[in-house]
Amino acid sequence: MLGISHLLISGTATSLLLGTASPTIIAVGAIAGLLPDIDISTSPAGRVLPWISSFFESRMPHRSCTHSLVASGAIAIAGYTAALFNPSFLNLAHALSVGYFFGWFADIFTRGGVEMFWPSPVRCVCPGNRNLRLRTGSNAEYFILILLIAIALLTFSVNNSGGILTQFNRLIASPSGVQHIFNESGSTHLIKANIKGVRTGDRSKINGQYLIIQVQGTGFLVQSDDERIFERVVDDVFYRVNPETGEREDVLYPTFRTSS
Repeated sequence: MLGISHLLISGTATSLLLGTASPTIIAVGAIAGLLPDIDISTSPAGRVLPWISSFFESRMPHRSCTHSLVASGAIAIAGYTAALFNPSFLNLAHALSVGYFFGWFADIFTRGGVEMFWPSPVRCVCPGNRNLRLRTGSNAEYFILILLIAIALLTFSVNNSGGILTQFNRLIASPSGVQHIFNESGSTHLIKANIKGVRTGDRSKINGQYLIIQVQGTGFLVQSDDERIFERVVDDVFYRVNPETGEREDVLYPTFRTSS
């Protein structure tokens, strides 16, 4: 499998599984995906670290020890041990572990397979039909590369906008979802609800953006453009709050969408 394939697979898996759009974390995961091929001197990792590569290449077949669960365990232990001494490395340790695992796991779909359960010499391959497995540099691999680029861009875009859960909450705009968005991004963004509904008093229509200013238990406070404050207390019922007395006044029965 091409080096660029390993970079894209591991980088995308890191972004997707860790829910991050951080270039640093994604880069660590992507580069970690190249490390399993250190057992061959012609690989990017082998050219950067030739003394380590020559050690593995002279003693073990390609895609054996470094393409195994044992190697993933060793990498994870090294990464998380470093994170114990410096907690700021924790996310990098996650990225290192995820990227390394997907770096060698992707080679299961190549013709040669990998010794996943090394030191057992048994090779794990998928699918069983050799003719359906990937050949390095084949048209099939380039086709997969195009798909990976599309998936990588989509994953980065979603995570850069708050992640899958945030996007889902924005889509359905449930009250609990609105609270989640506010708790997650309220300190750095203005969160507004597009509220549509009617007043119970005169049945006049309500349709506008309301700034969410505070979460209160299972409810929250919103503020209109004219600085009137409304409180959601149950289901989708909003009461207007008198700023002088704090008492609830007329009621809204809205449906709403969120924006930030």
